[in-house]
Amino acid sequence: MWKALHNFIRNQNGPDDSLIEFEDGLLLIVDAEQLTNNLRSKLRRSIGAQDAIVYLADIGETSRGFIPVDSAETQNPASPQPCTPLPDIPANSKMADWFRANREILPLDNNNAVTEYLRDELHPFVSRGMELVLPLISMERLIGLVFLSLGQAALSTTQLMNLQLLSKQAGLAFENALLFKERLRQNERMYRAEQLATMGQFAAGIAHELRNPLTAIRSTIQFLASEFADGSEQQKLSEITLEEVDRVNGIVGNLLSLAQPAESKPVPLDVAREIEKCIAFVEARARSQNIELHVSCEERLPTLVIDPAELRQVLLNTIVNGLQAMPKGGALHIRVHRSPSRARGPESGGVHRVPGDGIWIEITDQGPGIPRELRDRVFEPFFTTKAGGTGLGLAICRSIVRRYDGEIWIEETDGGGTTVKVAFSAE
Repeated sequence: MWKALHNFIRNQNGPDDSLIEFEDGLLLIVDAEQLTNNLRSKLRRSIGAQDAIVYLADIGETSRGFIPVDSAETQNPASPQPCTPLPDIPANSKMADWFRANREILPLDNNNAVTEYLRDELHPFVSRGMELVLPLISMERLIGLVFLSLGQAALSTTQLMNLQLLSKQAGLAFENALLFKERLRQNERMYRAEQLATMGQFAAGIAHELRNPLTAIRSTIQFLASEFADGSEQQKLSEITLEEVDRVNGIVGNLLSLAQPAESKPVPLDVAREIEKCIAFVEARARSQNIELHVSCEERLPTLVIDPAELRQVLLNTIVNGLQAMPKGGALHIRVHRSPSRARGPESGGVHRVPGDGIWIEITDQGPGIPRELRDRVFEPFFTTKAGGTGLGLAICRSIVRRYDGEIWIEETDGGGTTVKVAFSAE
């Protein structure tokens, strides 16, 4: 098929050789951002395009329509004012519907009935100097859109034909990249499910073998402690031993919670109110460490449907982690807001989808931060960066958040420190 298309274009004054080269390497690339950079480079060389903004379909169960591929902010070079963030293009927008029906290149000139019809939706792109929209087609489906800034009066007939061919070539390549990413996500979830199932069997055995002896040990120590004089060395040692027994009991409980979570009882919740309750729990500890707590909650947040105990477990775990990261004092910022109009997922390149319509909770500390290569590993069971840590707290948090189709991840904060971001879908 590709050879036939090559011959067709060659018979029409010949295609641009760089587009043929681009086609040859297309299907070998499975990273959408790498494909985008490759596409921009080829468009510059073949038709003199100054810039390109690529949108791709957000496939999966929580699709948000079409979203920008990368975070680079594009603006009209002639305008000294920075542009606002690029918007998502809803799947049911007039623009998406038009390109699904027509599947053809659209010039963004003022004397065009179509651009007049789509004026409001096209405005963010026209304001950036975009002059043409190239649909990306794969298997007769609209997989994405490329907005081009040409920097020239008009394209030749050959260039337009090359772009039409490129539309199908790039569409297939980008769809392969999206499907590869989706497969990674599914495989990771399957691996996670198998890992938790194995851990569940392991945890059940531990609970049976340890909990009964621990209960007996604790009761015995309490009895012996009552026989010792107040303030004696024996009583102090008994108290320390009781604390360690309780710590082991807590580890066993956390392991069971991760592997065999109790049945959730979700109810509609006011997130701001739940944040207040959690702050009340940690205020005394924060004061003792000379840490200031700053809470900012956006008004009229959507309702979150979740088990209250599970939400508090996620909040308290992440807040306490932030306090532990600042033993010499500092400030902990907790911000609750609606999902950004242009939601970005884990910067580590994770394959998990971030809810685009819901509530985000951000906990930012002023601690030493977490190295980039460890930011996803800290969510693995038993992996910890803290002395004496069990490595179960964040693993449990991620398990809870993902049960509600949410996501939790870590980002570095400007000037040092760590931001834990929790994204939930909302009603």
